[in-house]
Amino acid sequence: MFRGCDRAVVGALLDQMPGRCGTFRRGEFLALQNDACRSLFLLYRGRVQALMTSDEGRELSFDALSAPDVLASPFLFSTEALYPVSIVARSECRAWIIGRECVQSLIEQDRTVLHNFLTILSDHSIFLSTRLKEFALQTLTSRLLGYLDKYGSVQNLQETAFILGVTRPSLSRALAQLVRQGVIRRTEAGYVRV
Repeated sequence: MFRGCDRAVVGALLDQMPGRCGTFRRGEFLALQNDACRSLFLLYRGRVQALMTSDEGRELSFDALSAPDVLASPFLFSTEALYPVSIVARSECRAWIIGRECVQSLIEQDRTVLHNFLTILSDHSIFLSTRLKEFALQTLTSRLLGYLDKYGSVQNLQETAFILGVTRPSLSRALAQLVRQGVIRRTEAGYVRV
């Protein structure tokens, strides 16, 4: 977010409106779904996962993010300003947390920060659109093959099922079918494409 910015302007603003450093243990929530979104998280160490939970308790993993990354950018200035997902630490994490007013001042006073922030918002919007398309329009088999293309292998069935938003038995059936079709094979490293 600060790549190429005027360090003097940003430094002065952060001195006037300081944020705080947050440390989160594995499994700890950085933000909860439907809570008010008043701050931006600048993740500088660790990994997090964005999860959406239904009223019945069904969870859907939207994304796994690793430092450095910006969290909550699409929601900070929304009309409702609520987190539509929960953000949970998947490893020990550290994040610089800055309030909405500070972010607004930063983007008003430094055009580079504004440009970077808009790029981050656009990239997150494209990602969310792609993710929605995957869940709404693609079959489990095509999502699974896309996962293999992106990550190389399926090693942990429970974790992969969670990421793909399916049950473990459904994933196991899809993997078995792809093995029978000769599209993937099982190795010591997990399931991989042939």
